[in-house]
Amino acid sequence: SAESLAELAVPELESKRFVRSFVIGRDVVQRMDFKWVVDFFGLSEADARAQAPVLYQRLLVAVKPERDLNRRPTRRLNWWLFGENAPKFRKSVRGLSRYVATVETSKFKPFVFLDARVLPDHKLYAISSDDALLLGGLSSRAHQVWAFAAGGRLGVGNYPTWTNSTCFLPFPFPVCAFDVAERIRQLGEQLDGHRKRQQA
Repeated sequence: SAESLAELAVPELESKRFVRSFVIGRDVVQRMDFKWVVDFFGLSEADARAQAPVLYQRLLVAVKPERDLNRRPTRRLNWWLFGENAPKFRKSVRGLSRYVATVETSKFKPFVFLDARVLPDHKLYAISSDDALLLGGLSSRAHQVWAFAAGGRLGVGNYPTWTNSTCFLPFPFPVCAFDVAERIRQLGEQLDGHRKRQQA
């Protein structure tokens, strides 16, 4: 949290460069409650230690002992790196200010815009587009019906799952006239703003 960063006396330059927001599925479906992670993506251990010594020390004390017990060799050996790093995701959102995200499994299937600096949990699907036309199409009744029919079911509640291969790629997005596309964009922006206001 921001308070714990202050308590650790993390220099502002370190926190601006290497501390990022992290979102899980519950944040998208219920109330947005950002978590904060140290993100040394692309840095060697020596570079992380040299460029952000306070954050590196925090990971050395709090993360490395747990990672030393991890069964996955990549997690053990790359203990200073956050999670799986998702290089394809990072490359795909480079240059975007935001992207569309949804949860893999939930009773409801909201699509929201997340800031491009926010790292998504592995249970979120990130779609590398900042276009509200896409968000509007995915939020439509037509896509909801399609996704519930095409996706699988999971868990005790038999909740529908949304996957890239079954629900997104084969979905027949309509080709719209310019004025219709602009109206869908407006509605997508309004829907995203309304959802975020209600969550807050």
